[in-house]
Amino acid sequence: MNQPRMLLGSTVVAGFVACAIALGSGFDVRAIPMLSIHAGLDNSRTGNGELRLVSIEQSADDSGDDLFQSTIAPFLEQYCLDCHSGDESEGDLDLARFAGQADVDRDLATWSKVLHQIEDGNMPPEEVKQPQERQIELFKNWILNSLASGARSNRPPGRMRRLNRVEYENTIRDLFRLTRLCFNNPARIIQTTDYFQPATGRMPRYVLAVSYFYNSHRRHSDLPGVSNLPVDPPVEHGFANDQDALSLSPLLLENYLEISTSLLNNSEFAQISELWDTMFIVPDSWNQAQRIRHGHEQIELFLPRAFRRSVTAAELERYQSLFDSELEVSGSYTESMRTTTSAILVSPGFLFRREFLVAPDQPQTAQQMEREKNLAIANRLSYFLWGSMPDDELIQAAREGRLTIPRYLERQVDRMMDDPKIKSLSTDFGMQWLKVQKAASALPDKTRFPGYYRNSEAIPPPAVSMMIEQLLFFEAVMVENRSIEEFVDSDFAFLNRQLMDWYQINPKTALGYSPAVEDFEDFFRIKWPNRHRGGVISSGAMLISTSTTTRTSPVYRGSWILDVVFNAAPPPPPANVPPLEPAEGQKLTSLNVRDKLAQHRQDAACASCHDRIDPMGFAFEMFDAVGRWRREYETGDEIDSSGEINGEKFVGSSNFKKVILRGKSRFVRAFVEHTMKYALGRQLHFSDEPEIRRVTAEVIKQNCRFRSVIKQVVLSEPFLRFEH
Repeated sequence: MNQPRMLLGSTVVAGFVACAIALGSGFDVRAIPMLSIHAGLDNSRTGNGELRLVSIEQSADDSGDDLFQSTIAPFLEQYCLDCHSGDESEGDLDLARFAGQADVDRDLATWSKVLHQIEDGNMPPEEVKQPQERQIELFKNWILNSLASGARSNRPPGRMRRLNRVEYENTIRDLFRLTRLCFNNPARIIQTTDYFQPATGRMPRYVLAVSYFYNSHRRHSDLPGVSNLPVDPPVEHGFANDQDALSLSPLLLENYLEISTSLLNNSEFAQISELWDTMFIVPDSWNQAQRIRHGHEQIELFLPRAFRRSVTAAELERYQSLFDSELEVSGSYTESMRTTTSAILVSPGFLFRREFLVAPDQPQTAQQMEREKNLAIANRLSYFLWGSMPDDELIQAAREGRLTIPRYLERQVDRMMDDPKIKSLSTDFGMQWLKVQKAASALPDKTRFPGYYRNSEAIPPPAVSMMIEQLLFFEAVMVENRSIEEFVDSDFAFLNRQLMDWYQINPKTALGYSPAVEDFEDFFRIKWPNRHRGGVISSGAMLISTSTTTRTSPVYRGSWILDVVFNAAPPPPPANVPPLEPAEGQKLTSLNVRDKLAQHRQDAACASCHDRIDPMGFAFEMFDAVGRWRREYETGDEIDSSGEINGEKFVGSSNFKKVILRGKSRFVRAFVEHTMKYALGRQLHFSDEPEIRRVTAEVIKQNCRFRSVIKQVVLSEPFLRFEH
């Protein structure tokens, strides 16, 4: 197998720098070993449509400072400053330093956090005097007004960021029109896709789900000999497409060069690429001039698709010149095109997504600027929904300027969600949101839970089936456009025989017959006999991944609920927390986990967080560390699954779900926030807050349907905003 010659290395580095400069990213050749690429932007924006929330009791003649002095300052004095003033402020939050509206406007990020604490019911704390509901609403509206007013001048800058592992794989698939995937990627969870037909609007009642983690001898998606894709760094409370985590070092660039050359030189690649015969092969009878002309034509067609945008004459000439020089030296059209294509695949135009509009060297017409923005929207939309490059129809719509028309943009969303490529939204967004893959590393203690390992080596442990259960359920909510409230509580699931036994469900009652336990790849849609397990928050995958090896952990489970369900992840525990000490004459081992945590909360330093976390975890104490139903602790004590959140008491998981759905706006807002983070590929900023609340209100008005979340996020101002 021929390898590209050393000429490619220097061409790649020179092309990388030259292309970055052409992209207008402010790239400095001295910064090649960089952590990330930032683009300096002018944050000014023209146009209207800014959201302005008018608070009650605010006159049109009132200045912001008048309102602060007359209404906000007295509110802070009465309800906040006892704890949040001076050097010893609770949570290091000193609100006394805000003497007027100008001080507020200089630190809006702090007030965004205050807003979240109030909306989540954490402030003011229950033990202090409470303001009236009307006062709370006024205070929240004032904060939202301040955030909306300061949003324009405080927006986060756009950046260039690298394609992550999944985006790279999917883009390669669509760029070369491959008939199968090429890379070993465990994020897919299951290999089979025949069951997934979103255009029907229905999930089938039976799914053959071949696990990626088992039956590896049946895996058919990776090409032998192709270099593995680099693993993306973990993101705390975010997603693998977060721009802050996706940098490019020289070592990683070499890795991508190795990947591109091993892929293009793979003997099977020519068989699975629909571009191969046209792009990489010419008749032997052609002379040199014919080969050069054909090569130039193919590069001119390929380059804009690879870069997902219009290309400059200088960019096109760079790669055509590389092809010419390679052809002159090697005499091989195929090898010259391989070398040129490999250089394109390691250029910033391919490896990076651009989250801003490039300031042009030459003045642009309004039509050209509109076309550039449409192309940017097409890319953001495609990577949001498909995790891949835009298809031909989406690019054509962008060139015609139709993606800035809301009704047409909605039609594109519908079309894309009916396409099988929408599976990326479930495997990449859904499974990351639910932290499903943590279940794969669950290793329960064999002495305490021997049944977990009782099956033969030919059958995976229950956690693998639990992961598939979650994926199929998410896909059902998405494909059938069900209410996102069903993520909290639902009456159906996809289970195989292994999970039916694990959850103590009689298969004859659920299906009318008993499938063989060995057929663990057969998943059936069943009705839950009770609502203890319905939805994702009491799923086996959640329960087993939030336990220790020997016992349940209300702390882990409560933290999971705060993070996943409410997007309000608790802070990490402080360092050097002392171990629990038993009371005099009492052995700590004789205490159940609830009593141990009660002792833990006696420490004031621990109580502030555990008073929020533990009650949510207690709701699931009826499930043991491997997700099975139980009625007593290991100590023999009766299970106590009671708790209280925001003044509402509950007993058990089914009652806890009702509490969540009675105040569903908090969950809906959290799901919108998670979706927005994934769609934008960044952490949320306080300037996003007004739009998040507008989207939340609109989703609730549309009965919380899954597709309404997606459409409203796509139509939101942060999603459609691109600046030079």
